[in-house]
Amino acid sequence: MFRKTVIACALPLMFAATAASAQQSGPTPGPKSGEQASIPFFTRSDIRTFDATDSGDGVYIQDARRNWYYVSFFGRCNNLPFAIGVGFKTFPGASQIDRGDTIFAGRERCQIANIVHSGPPPVKAKKAKKAKPAA
Repeated sequence: MFRKTVIACALPLMFAATAASAQQSGPTPGPKSGEQASIPFFTRSDIRTFDATDSGDGVYIQDARRNWYYVSFFGRCNNLPFAIGVGFKTFPGASQIDRGDTIFAGRERCQIANIVHSGPPPVKAKKAKKAKPAA
């Protein structure tokens, strides 16, 4: 009985930590932002582009109809911020990308925990260029 109590008390803390990290990077404002989704996926050309978060905890995906989605993972996907292309593994016979499917970034496999509608990814700040000393 004690073990069940400890687990029940720990679960709200885990959900609070997940919610806090989702506020740092997650869906941006847009139509239906934050609503659960799956990404229609019939051919390779159905995914238009992607933009990974700097931390590797999620990725913004745009489909052929220019709808944006925010995909989060069960863990970090460390290679994703550096990937120039990604691969997808869906359940057999599936015509969409959904929770539990896998995104490949290089040799790393990243299992999808959640997909929600989103606006476009936030603009990343560019590093300031160093000024050249005057001659």
